[in-house]
Amino acid sequence: MENKREKQSDAELLEYIFMKYRNGMYAVAFSILHDQYQAEDAVGDACEKFIPYLGKCREMEERKIKTLLTRFVKNAAIDIYRKNRREQGNISVEEQEWLTDAYRPIESYMKSLQYRELIREIRKILPAQYWEVVCMRYFEGMPVHEIALRLNLSEENVYSRLRRAKEKVRKALGGEMDEG
Repeated sequence: MENKREKQSDAELLEYIFMKYRNGMYAVAFSILHDQYQAEDAVGDACEKFIPYLGKCREMEERKIKTLLTRFVKNAAIDIYRKNRREQGNISVEEQEWLTDAYRPIESYMKSLQYRELIREIRKILPAQYWEVVCMRYFEGMPVHEIALRLNLSEENVYSRLRRAKEKVRKALGGEMDEG
């Protein structure tokens, strides 16, 4: 395949690389932006920034080309994401951490697997009424007063259920939970 790349014109090589990696590039951009059109823009921006590297791609291994393209598309998508956030207001600390993780997809994926496993364990430990409150508060991000309204409980009752859920989980997992 590398002999074929050496004989292609820049335009043919760019088309070959784009056609081969476009779905993966789009998936990376969409995972960051969650918007079809902006993900397409990010792929276009990445390809444009990739053009000066075409000559080097003639000798590169396929996996290095893929890594380089992934880096370009992530950067382009994150630039668009940051621009969106600037237009909407400031970026929160959690979003900054998420953006940092976006540069380290393997670590981020492994962390997500660990979290999923931990969530499964917590789900097994908690009674339904505690699990429901925990989901609303920590996964859906609902404020306590909204949870109380939705479940027809007092705010104090919601706080009690959250506290009891933490205690049950802490006991079951041997104190491994941090206060986060």
